[in-house]
Parts: sequence; C-alpha cells; structure tokens
Amino acid sequence: MTSPRPSLLQTLRRAHLRLAMAAVVTAGLLLTLLSFLTLRSHVEQNLRLLARSVAYSTEAAVVFDDPQAAHEALQAIAQPEGLRSAELIRRDGSRLARYDRPAARNLDTALMEAGTLLFPLYASAPIEHDGRPHGQVRVQGDGGVYVFFLAKVLAAVAICTALIGWRIARLSRRIERDIVRPLHTLASLTRTARTSRAFDLRAPAAAVAEIHDLGEDFNALIAEIQCREAELVAKHDKLRTANASLSFLAFHDSLTGLPNRARFLDRVEHALLVQAGDGGKVAVLYVDCDDFKTINDTLGHAAGDALLVEVAARIRNQLREDGVVARLGGDEFAVLLAPIGSVEFTLKIAQRIAAAIREPLESGAFGVVQASASIGVAVFPDHAIEPQQLLAAADAAMYRAKALQGGHVVMASLPALNLGSSAKADAARR
Repeated sequence: MTSPRPSLLQTLRRAHLRLAMAAVVTAGLLLTLLSFLTLRSHVEQNLRLLARSVAYSTEAAVVFDDPQAAHEALQAIAQPEGLRSAELIRRDGSRLARYDRPAARNLDTALMEAGTLLFPLYASAPIEHDGRPHGQVRVQGDGGVYVFFLAKVLAAVAICTALIGWRIARLSRRIERDIVRPLHTLASLTRTARTSRAFDLRAPAAAVAEIHDLGEDFNALIAEIQCREAELVAKHDKLRTANASLSFLAFHDSLTGLPNRARFLDRVEHALLVQAGDGGKVAVLYVDCDDFKTINDTLGHAAGDALLVEVAARIRNQLREDGVVARLGGDEFAVLLAPIGSVEFTLKIAQRIAAAIREPLESGAFGVVQASASIGVAVFPDHAIEPQQLLAAADAAMYRAKALQGGHVVMASLPALNLGSSAKADAARR
C-alpha cells in the first residue's frame, strides 16, 4: 500500500526543523566547547598567578626557614582564594608548610572530583632570592567552583538554544503564512476552477514575490480561459441558433413559415397511426391557387409572394389549433384535419377556406388582387390508408375541381362542388 504523500507544510517544516536543529546543535556544541576551552585556559592561568603570588608572599619565611610564618602566609592566601591545598617545599625537597581546606560535603566532593577530570588544577612556582632558588610552591585548585561555573555556562547555552528554537517555531509559522497558505489557496482555486468551471475566481496578492507572480500568472490564465469560454459559449449559441434555423428550414417553407411537404407527410403519418388505433378518420385537403401564373406574369413575383403569404394566413384562420397547414410548393397548399367528426364537417371547412381565399386582396403596392383556389378532399380510411396515397387522392380531386374553372371543392371519387351554387353543393354531399 502506497504511503500518503506529505503535504508541502509538512515537507517545509521537516526540512526547516532539521536545518534549524542542526544549526542549533552545532552552535550549542561550539559555544560549549569554546566556553570550556576558555574556562580551562582561565583556570590554568589563575592557578599559575596564585602560585606566583604565594611564592612572593612566603619568600621571606622560606629564606629564613620559618615554618610558623610560612604556614600563616600560606593560609592567608590559600583560604580566601578557595584553594583545595597548598604547600611550600624547601630546596632539598622537604616540606616547610602545608595548607589543606577542611573536608567538604558529598556534593562538593563530587564537584571537585569532576573538576579534577575536566580542568588542570595543579600549578607550581619557584621561590627565589637574589637569583638563587630557595624552594617551590605547589597549589591545587578547587574543581567544584569551575564545574559549577561551567554548569551556569551550559545553562546559558541551553537558554539560548531554547530561544533560538522558539524563534524557529515563529519562523515556521511565518513560512506557513507566507508560503504554504498562498500556495494552498492557489491549489484550491485551481481545483475549483477545474471542477466547477468557476472562471471568475482570482488569486489574492502574496507576500513572497515568486508566489505573487505565480498568482498573477494564474489570474491571467483564468482570465484568458474565461474569455475563451465566453467565445465558445457565444459560438455554441450561434451554432445552436444556426442548427435550429437549418432544422426549421429543412421542414418549413421559407416564404410562409409553414411546414413543407416532408414535414406535412410526417404529420399525416403520425395522425394515421393514432386514428387507425382509435378507429377515427383523417382528412387531407389539397389547395391550389387558380391562375397564380397569370398574377405573377401581370403583377410580378412580389405580388405573387404576397398573395401566397396571405393565402397561407387565410387558410390558417379557418382551422382549429390542432389543424396543420403546409405549403407543398409553388401555389399548392395542404391541410391536415385529424380527427374529423364527419365528412360533411370537412367539406364545410374546405368551403370556408375557398370562400376566404376568394375575398379580394387589397395592397397599396399592387392594388386589388382577386384570387380563388381549387380544393381536393380525401379521407382516411375511405380513400387511402397511406400518407402518400391519401395526398395523391386529394391531389387528384383537386385537379378535378380545377377542371371546373376554379373556386370548387371536390371530394375524392365524388362530383365537383361549386361554392357559388347550393345545388352543386347538395350534389357533392350526395
């Protein structure tokens, strides 16, 4: 199992702690060693000075070989200076006088023994008079004093080390504040921008120059991505609009906005499937404008287009909301009625459409345009059971209506009906 990767804060803290501890330990050892060597040198020099001082003070007693005076002079110096022992040796090697400090407590004894191991506690000096040697002074220092002094030095070093450690801890928190937190913020912003697509985020200013520059680069990158995202969204919306427009144009007439032949046949097929299951009937009306070519030739194509738009609107106005009107091409329209209650009702609708188209079209640009339409009607399942067949049956009925010189409604396989003659309408119903 792979162990989890350490965080940046953990990595920096570990590196910082190791470096700091190495520096503190090294500094502590160096200070301790330097203090010890300095103290050792001081002890040695101090003992030498004491030995010379004793030799100078006891010179007369040694020259005149006076043990009592020598002992008093020796004690007068050794006791105040805290010497452990001191002795005067004659020229022949015999002892003239000796001083020994009274027995100390166990702790003092231990400190003295430790001092003996750490410091040079013995020193000697010659006793001379008129250039001739008369004896020698030997002194032994008290190591406990120096051990105690060394302990105070070590305590001071320890306090300094603790202060340095506290300062390191403060610096570690500063590293977290100035380095880790800004980097964590950048990582969080990057993750949010990637997962939530939130490109309005911006990195705050940082105290460290490199991290601040990284944040500025991040902000510039996010701004560029936001700009590209906006461009992509705009292009997507444009493509979606274009696709919707192309889809509309694929199934609708560009002039009238009505469904085209393909869309109309699709609606007819759907209506036939529904009504075939319910046992209902479907009617298809085939509408063709009469003399449309003459209007185009005499008044122009603009007038013809205006007439087609008006015919489409008039047909739409005669139907219910569920009625479907389509432009099949040229001046030909088709109407889908589904379901129908009766054939008679369908003929009435066809008559209303023909009457509406026959109303004059008044235009400020073309004047009054008189139009009419021939309409063929076919019913499912009476005349056909397929969409193409049903439309073909209505188309054939329309041609029979057109043969009657316009303005007629003809049912498939039934006689033609002239809307202006009620007798012909009755014949069409029969």
